[in-house]
Amino acid sequence: MRLGTCLLLAVMSGVLGLILRLTLPVAPVDASFRDVVRLYQSQGAPTGSNTLETSPP
Repeated sequence: MRLGTCLLLAVMSGVLGLILRLTLPVAPVDASFRDVVRLYQSQGAPTGSNTLETSPP
């Protein structure tokens, strides 16, 4: 594809996403999702990272 076609498609998809975001309401969080989040919060904070890249030195 040509560069102009790619840029046009990118702009069109961005505008469509913005229009959808502004016109459609956000679905509220249901009770079962809140229960799952509460369960994970009750398990406590993680003790550290499991990857070397994000572990403290």
